[in-house]
Amino acid sequence: MGKDKEFEMELLRRLAKEYIRANKRRKTEILSKYVELTGVNRATAQKRFRRFLLRDTVSQKKTPRGRKKIYKTSHIEIIKLCWEYLLCPCAERLHPVLSDTIEQLLKEGLLTPYAQATVQQTKAVSLGTLKRIIKGFEKPPFKKNHRGNSFIHAQVPIEADFGRNAYLEPGYVEVDFVEHNGSTSEGRFAITAVYTDLSSQWTVRACGFGKNLESVRLVDEIAHRRIPFKALHYHPDNDRSILRVLFERVRQTSGVRLSRSRPYKKNDNAHVEQKGGDKVRKLVGYFRYDTQEEVELLNEIYEVADTLENFFVPTMKLKCKIRDERGRVVKKVYEQAKTPYQRLIDSTEVPAEVKEQLKKTYKNLSLVELKQRLDELLVKLLSKKLVHKQKRSYGQKYDLTRIPFHGHSILI
Repeated sequence: MGKDKEFEMELLRRLAKEYIRANKRRKTEILSKYVELTGVNRATAQKRFRRFLLRDTVSQKKTPRGRKKIYKTSHIEIIKLCWEYLLCPCAERLHPVLSDTIEQLLKEGLLTPYAQATVQQTKAVSLGTLKRIIKGFEKPPFKKNHRGNSFIHAQVPIEADFGRNAYLEPGYVEVDFVEHNGSTSEGRFAITAVYTDLSSQWTVRACGFGKNLESVRLVDEIAHRRIPFKALHYHPDNDRSILRVLFERVRQTSGVRLSRSRPYKKNDNAHVEQKGGDKVRKLVGYFRYDTQEEVELLNEIYEVADTLENFFVPTMKLKCKIRDERGRVVKKVYEQAKTPYQRLIDSTEVPAEVKEQLKKTYKNLSLVELKQRLDELLVKLLSKKLVHKQKRSYGQKYDLTRIPFHGHSILI
């Protein structure tokens, strides 16, 4: 910077202090003096004064708005010490005992580095201020929200239109749970897992005692023993137990996929959701089953019922929907009713050896014997509950006190 520029800047700095406090007439005189000494025109002089004053104002430290801070770093350190010794409680629990805790720490000599006035001020902290201070503390590991197996949800992708696979080859399986808690979730109770193949409508059920990981693994093993074809893609809801079990199964088997439905969207699993009422509730009702004996009996019932329904009971499968000009469904067209067994036999994707095994099994079955065995097991399961004439509880669709029970000829 040249000497002329340095002179102009120094002159501007000195005159600006007087300029900012001067009246209008004095400001005119100061500008005239600056123009005379520097040789610049008046407009340039006015711009320089404005820029200098603006820059000087911004550079000055602004006075913070609001009340003065009462509690400084030393106060916060004392509060944090009390908070840690009391196992990190919330502000509502810490506030009533803060004063007593400070006294305890004083006796132990832990607050000697702090002034007595600071300690006394800390005792008088309000609940609102205490909340704001504690909010800034780093929470210990045991205070963090830990969701256990929530990593499973990050590993398994969401698929909303899984139903489109209903017209592909067999192997696209939807999975769902039905709870037998009798309208109360208290204690341990039986659960039923339902596995439904979209293409053939082949459905298997298995019962477990509780929804823990060990129980769900056992249920999954039982269900897969009665699925005659290879599963290609599993699609359960967001339950962590079944997701983890199926995730382990998929990792051990090549070429098998796993996805899940959207939370709180039952239509993403529509094929298996409807089986909960048709294949489980209509069969064993809404009673509470909470003993190991009942779980074993339910598994016997499902084994017989799966064989009966998959080989002998035809199901209807939606072919298409007819819509009007506004897109509303006016008619549903269904394919000819077939049994799941027949659909597997007709499928060109099912291996020949699987079809031969299914045909051998079908030849050795007796519809009458299966129905009689199913009725015997149902009487054994439901006799005590029906004898007591239990009233229909809130949310039940069926009156389980009447005989025969949902189409089955049960005589007690």
